[in-house]
Amino acid sequence: MIKSVSDDQEYIIKSIMNLCNIDRFDADVTYGNGVFWKNLPPPVYCFDINPQLDYVTCASSDNLPFENMEINSVMFDPPFLTYIKSAREHNSIMAKRYGGYWKYDELQDHYIKTIKESHRVLNKKGIFLVKCQDIIHNHVMHSTHINVVNWSAGMFRLKDMFILTAKNRIPIPQKKGEAKKVQKHARIHHSYFMVMEKL
Repeated sequence: MIKSVSDDQEYIIKSIMNLCNIDRFDADVTYGNGVFWKNLPPPVYCFDINPQLDYVTCASSDNLPFENMEINSVMFDPPFLTYIKSAREHNSIMAKRYGGYWKYDELQDHYIKTIKESHRVLNKKGIFLVKCQDIIHNHVMHSTHINVVNWSAGMFRLKDMFILTAKNRIPIPQKKGEAKKVQKHARIHHSYFMVMEKL
C-alpha cells in the first residue's frame, strides 16, 4: 500500500513513478546536482539554468528545447526560498546550496512560466511533477502548493499529492548577543510533491 506521507524522498518518487507507470522521467528541468536520481533511473534529459555536472544541458525550465507535445513526463524542483540571491549579498547556508528568489513575485513568475512551458512540451495526460514548499515571506503565509493548482488551471489537473516531512532542519541563525527572536509562525517542516496531469 503506497502512502502519501513519508520522510523518504526516494520512496515518494518511486511511488509516483509506480502509480503513473513511469519507468524513467523524460526530463528534469531543474537538475542541480542530481540528488533525486542517486538510486533511481536518471531522466532522459537533464537541464539546469546553471549546470553543475558535465552531462547537464544549460536550459531554463521556461524555455525547453522540445517541440510541442514531444515528451510524457517532467520533473520540476525549483528553489523555494525568498529574500535570497547571491548578487544581493545573502550568505545563508540554504541560499548557497539551493539558490532562491528575492521576492515571492519572482517565485510566482518562474512557476507560472514553467507550468506553461511544461504544458506545451507534454503530451496529453503527460505528468508534470512539481516539488514545492509553502513559505512565510515578509510575515505573510504563501501556500505555494495551493497556488500551483490555481496557476495550472485549464492546463493541468491535480492527480495526486505527497507530503515529504523533514528528517532535520538547519537551525535559524542567531547573531551573538542578539535578543531571542519571538516566533510568529509555525516552522514549516514539510514539502509537497504535486503530481499534475496535462488536460
